Amino acid sequence: MFHEPLRLQLRFLKMTMALFALVLLVQTWRLWTPQTRFPQVPLFSWVSEIPAAVDWLSFTMMGLTLICLLVLLLASFFKKRSGADCCPRLQMLCGCLFLLAFLLEVIFDQHRLQPWAYQFALGLLILTVLKPPRAIALFRLFVISIYFYSALSKCDASFVQTLGRQLAEGLFSAVGISTAYWSKQTLSWIAASFPLGEFLIAFGLFFGRTRQIALWAAVGMHVTLILAIGPFGLNHYQGVLIWNVYFILQDLILFHSRFQNQKSVAPADSQVEDRLSRPAYSSLERAVQILIWIVLLAPLLEPTGYFDHWPSWGLYASHHDRVVLLVDEEAKWDLPPDVQPFIDSPQPLSRWCRLRVERWSLADLGAPLYPQARFQLGVALAVGKAVEQNQASDESQPRIRLLYESAADRWSGKRKIREYNGLSQIEPLTREFLLNASPRPFQME
Repeated sequence: MFHEPLRLQLRFLKMTMALFALVLLVQTWRLWTPQTRFPQVPLFSWVSEIPAAVDWLSFTMMGLTLICLLVLLLASFFKKRSGADCCPRLQMLCGCLFLLAFLLEVIFDQHRLQPWAYQFALGLLILTVLKPPRAIALFRLFVISIYFYSALSKCDASFVQTLGRQLAEGLFSAVGISTAYWSKQTLSWIAASFPLGEFLIAFGLFFGRTRQIALWAAVGMHVTLILAIGPFGLNHYQGVLIWNVYFILQDLILFHSRFQNQKSVAPADSQVEDRLSRPAYSSLERAVQILIWIVLLAPLLEPTGYFDHWPSWGLYASHHDRVVLLVDEEAKWDLPPDVQPFIDSPQPLSRWCRLRVERWSLADLGAPLYPQARFQLGVALAVGKAVEQNQASDESQPRIRLLYESAADRWSGKRKIREYNGLSQIEPLTREFLLNASPRPFQME
């Protein structure tokens, strides 16, 4: 079994990724299926004309390809010739179909562009299509880029002043240390160390001499993050915890010294076969490599607004533009009882109540809210239409208000805020985006 360490390493990577993808897919199944619990915002406006039931096809395809891939990988361990995988072409087909089904799901609803699903779709494509040496090398670079861009996204004042402090408070709370009397400056310095640690991990994993030290630093970082956001810390949703556990296993398989610098002692015929096939690239392999290199470079466009926050690995960063939805105190009772727990009480001398859309998403779909203002605007429009449809025709008082907050300044963390009242002012905002910001027909019950 251990005659070909690269093949074994690749097999374990595929098994781990397929298993965790299946677990997270089951946990968030409402997000991937036709539902009316939470507004859906397609990637393109014409998609709204397609029946939502088509989602079942892509969701089923995602689940079946993962199950099929797991069965094939398990069967590989019981083959007489343990060095060879079972049905490699079928595994390749599973990787391609999973990516295709994922893209179809995202076209129907941008909310589905979750970071873990994006990583697994691209990762399975790399690991199933490319030959072992190329697959491991490119996948390693892909993982390193996640750490690098994640650190880069946190290098601004907004992270240090907001989410960074919250993570620090959650971490110390998990280990029984109270930060109630700590100064904001102290928490900010601790928060500033988080992106620095990620940068060091990314560079350490890139170079062979420092790889093992960086590996254990990465494992420690994920354990720390699990403590900070776990039930004893900030108590975030379970999907993030599962994803961090996956990262620990993935890094150990991908970077551990057990799989480094090992020479293959496979049979001679297998070595000859690999040597003959190594120089040749199929058209599919070339296409996959071009796609992954685009994915590796595209996050550099995120500050310009031409590439989204999550596909740029802006994880736990808060500098992106966003939307705050406010509902009239009387109009909030027109919303379903299931939504009422996510509506705040109005501020003193104000009639406006904030609808916590991010909490609504977590509660009903088990997934965090997609951070782009484009998507959040679509959600606000869906809620606004549901609220204002009961408004009397002669009533001119707007029942919803939207605060559009620009991206935070990198050095000060300050934002420019624009205010819009009523659907007549909010709907024209959809024309400011290249991609669709209008929701699918949404009927609140």
